[in-house]
Amino acid sequence: MSGNSTEQMIVTLLAEGNPVWYVAAMVNRRSHDVYLVGKAAGYPDRTKLRRAVLARGQGRRLAA
Repeated sequence: MSGNSTEQMIVTLLAEGNPVWYVAAMVNRRSHDVYLVGKAAGYPDRTKLRRAVLARGQGRRLAA
């Protein structure tokens, strides 16, 4: 799993409302690392996280 896909998974899991410690366990990373990735995407604001996930999904469809 590449770093980019791991970061996308982190953002998706956080947007679903999962706590940082749970996401860290799922992706086998430290909680602090997960928090930093989430913060860059708008964590703890779940609306911003959902928009980031949605924008990523729309970007894929536009590129295809």
